[in-house]
Order: sequence, then structure tokens, then C-alpha cells
Amino acid sequence: MKNDLLKKELKELQLRYKEVLLKATDNIFTSDSVSVIDEINIFWQQNKKLAQFVLKNYVKPYSTYAFTAATILDVEDLEHYPFVSLGQFHVWDDPIYKYAKMVGKTYNSQFDEKMKRQVIATIADNLKLLDIAEDIIYILPIRYLSNDNSELVYKMGMQVFLSLFQGDINFEEYKKSFYSIKDVKDALRPGIERNIIFIEYEDMSIDFETRFSTYKSTTSLPLPESSSDAQIFWFAIFSYLSQASDILLMCTEYQLNPYIRFDVAFKYILILAGNFHEHKEIQEIIFKSAIAHILHRTFDKSKVKHIDFKRYYKTVQKVNFDERLFFELKRQGITMDNPNIKLTTDIINNLFYSIFQDIV
Repeated sequence: MKNDLLKKELKELQLRYKEVLLKATDNIFTSDSVSVIDEINIFWQQNKKLAQFVLKNYVKPYSTYAFTAATILDVEDLEHYPFVSLGQFHVWDDPIYKYAKMVGKTYNSQFDEKMKRQVIATIADNLKLLDIAEDIIYILPIRYLSNDNSELVYKMGMQVFLSLFQGDINFEEYKKSFYSIKDVKDALRPGIERNIIFIEYEDMSIDFETRFSTYKSTTSLPLPESSSDAQIFWFAIFSYLSQASDILLMCTEYQLNPYIRFDVAFKYILILAGNFHEHKEIQEIIFKSAIAHILHRTFDKSKVKHIDFKRYYKTVQKVNFDERLFFELKRQGITMDNPNIKLTTDIINNLFYSIFQDIV
């Protein structure tokens, strides 16, 4: 009974959010874009308690997957199909509120314009998602709904960032001692540069300095043009580490599993994992996130482009795809401490093969 009432309230919440997004779409080109974004934020401020209650009480712990660390959940690219293959409840971690904090508050007008364009793209994709995945994928700004962990996130990110370097340095020493990317590389722990990734689909066989130079030349940054390479390096790596820390804290607070498409974000989650060997709950979150990431990368979207989404969803739920996958992984001895990417990929592909046979 309680779940039926919650589901009804959640459905109504999504319909009201759709109205807000439609209004924003009509006004964003004729009004001040910042004020349009503010209207979206006001909506979530007014509905914060309901959204928090849903996340904490609607389903049992760790049966929800949250699609996070992304600018959009790309419906046109069929990303909603692999996403709903795991878990019982599915939430898109809407990032629009976060963009509102950035627009107009940086040193880079080009970056501000990029954020405005991103807001428009995210609104458009959110509307598609609300139509196509109604009552299956819910849109909630989970990180906005989470506790303010900014101090802890900063501490975790900075601790891991400084641990990349030889010796026992603090951030003040870093700012005083390093200027060029060569300064940074020379001070890194031996071999650690091979684990540092800057952009998606990065060729890790290319030398560290060239990879950094590519990042710098292809990324709009909210930094002054006079920023040194050492400042840009800190901003890039600390931002990734902070995002990873924020995701882990969010997921432990609401007992969610993070579904991370973005390869860079996922790799920094793995870097953080080394600090939580004794924390069973976080290890389990990271393991499920790793399986979800492999599934996303493995998923053959050409197999579902002619399959109705709701039919696909009902099928994966009916055959208990999630339970069957993790049962087989356990049977094969695959764990966080004993990973096997090839075997995991084979298991996922074999399970999908049997499902597609049933659907088609």
C-alpha cells in the first residue's frame, strides 16, 4: 500500500517536472537562461523532501541503479536499454541544478556559453526520457538531494591527489613548487602517470605530456587564461577525484548502485577504490558499478533498435537478468579482488543472447 502511494506521488512529480521542462524549452531562447534554470531549481527545492523520501523508502537497499556522472542519458543512442538491464528501480541523476551553479560564475565566457548549450541539450533529452521511459526511469537530481558533503569531498579528493606525488607534500607546496607539466611529471610517483587519464577514449600509449596538452587544447575550463599547466593539471585531476568521491558518498547515503558510462569518471572511481579495501559496503558498490560499466560497453545496441523499450524492460525483469548475472559471476569466482573482464564480458553476452532469442 505504501509503495502504491509512493509510486503515484512519484508519477505525479515526474509529470509536473515535465511541465516545468516544457516551459523552460519555450522560454530559454527568449528569456535570460539563468532565470529559466532557476525555475528548475525552485521546482526541486519545493519537492526536495518528497524526492528524498522516495529514494530512501521506495525499494530495498542497493536494488536501484543511478545513471550518473553524465551530461545526458542519451536516448537517441539507446542508452536507456542497457541501463534498465540491471536492478529493479532506475534513476537518472539530473545534472541541470549543477550547471546553474556554474553559469555566469567563471572566468571563461566560452565555458559559460558551453554550459548554457548543455542545459538546453539536457532539457531536450530529459523530455525524451520522460516520454519513452515513463514509469521505468525516473529523473531526480540525486546529488542535489544528498547531504552537503563538500568538506569531506574536498578532503578525500585532495588526499588522493597529493598521494600521486613522491614524498609528503601539501597543497601549498604544490602551488609554490610546480608550474609546468614537466614539473608535475617529475614529481609524480614512478609509473603513476600511466594511471592518469584526462579525456574519454584516450590513447594511453601516448606520452603523458602530449596527453595533457591534448586535454588542455580541447577542453573549455572555468579558469583564467593565465593559469599555469600545474594549476590546470590540479583542476582536472582534483575535479575527477571529487566527482568520484561525491558519487560514492551519494550512493552510500541512499544505498544506490552507480551506473557510470563515462570511462574517465569510472576509472577515477577505481582509483578511489584502493582507499576502501576494508569497507565492505563501498567495495560492493564499486563491484556492481564495474559490472554495469562493462555491460554498458559490451551492450550491442543494434540488437534492440527495433525492439519496443517497454517490452525489453518487461523481459529483463521477467527473466531476472540481474540475479542470473550476479549468480553466474559468483559461481565463476569473479569479485572485486579477483576480476576477469573477458569472462565477465562472455557471461553478459551469453545471457543477452538468450534474452534476445526470447524477445525476437
